Amino acid sequence: MKLRNSHWAVYFFCWLLTIIGGGAFIGALSFPLVAPLFGSDRPPLAHAITGARHLGFIALVWAPGIALVACVIRAKRRKSPE
Repeated sequence: MKLRNSHWAVYFFCWLLTIIGGGAFIGALSFPLVAPLFGSDRPPLAHAITGARHLGFIALVWAPGIALVACVIRAKRRKSPE
């Protein structure tokens, strides 16, 4: 049994993990920088964890749709190169 189209699943999950990881990374960097501007006295590590969770979740909501569209665009370009 040969798995001819399994590379699309790998491509989809790579997009998915990249988007979610990028959102968590941006959240972990931005929350500790912005929180003192709003008068927060919590430690920066607590803000980094909160930022990673919040923006990671927001990215999780958008990531499957973006990854699916990216896979469809790539399949279309492979099927009919210009």
